[in-house]
Parts: sequence; structure tokens; C-alpha cells
Amino acid sequence: MSKENDRRYDLDVLSKGDNLAKVRDFIAEIAGSCGFGQHSVYDIKVAVGEAIANAVEHGSPKGEENHVKISCQFDGRNLNIQVADEGVFKKVVPSPADSVNYRGHGILIMLALMDRVSIDESPFGTTVSLTKCCCQEDESQSA
Repeated sequence: MSKENDRRYDLDVLSKGDNLAKVRDFIAEIAGSCGFGQHSVYDIKVAVGEAIANAVEHGSPKGEENHVKISCQFDGRNLNIQVADEGVFKKVVPSPADSVNYRGHGILIMLALMDRVSIDESPFGTTVSLTKCCCQEDESQSA
């Protein structure tokens, strides 16, 4: 883990399912230190967890030899998180009405929990960008 400046954090992990908890803890610590409430921290952890799980399962053509890179930047208002893998994105997004299949809903979960989600493809891998605005904290948390 490195902290390049006041509000930028990076983590590079091997593409192993065992690293999911490490990444979630890393994200929770950052989100909490940026002023997000516990509900938003949970949402961010779940969304990033989905992105990491997809990177490990689909974005690692060499298996555990591949790396997943997590970059976070907080600008005082938005927490921007990038999850970059070394694989090719699979363009299959299930319909919310598809109740028979219990897998493949990670993108829909990310979209529901974060303010912005984008997926960028390149010959070198896939990057999922997730943004959460700190200004939209639960009003009930301050009451």
C-alpha cells in the first residue's frame, strides 16, 4: 500500500480470492478517513468487492500470477476508485428480471450502490471506475 499524496492511495494484490478481505479493509479505512458514514462505507466495500471478485474470476488470464490494482483518490467531495485487471471484459449484463440466474449481477450491484460506474477496456486489461459522492451522506446519520 502506498500513499502518494494527501488523498491518493494505491494497493496492488495478486489475483487471488484470498485478497478480497484485504482489499475490503483497505477500502473501508480510506472511505472512513474521507468522512463517509458507516452506510456509505458498507456500500463502497460491497461495490469494490464485486469489482475485485470480477477481476479475480474473469480478468486474470494467468490466474494467481496476475495482479489487480486498486487506486483511490479523494478530492474533498468524491471518492474515485479504480480497479484494474489484466483481462478482457465480458460484455454480458443480466436483466434484473432474470431471477433464475443467481450469478452475474455484480455490475448491477455496483450501479445501485455507487454514484457513477464506468468500465474501460484496453488490450492490457479492464478498469472499473467507481465514484461515491461524500455530499450524499444519509441525513438520518446526523439526526
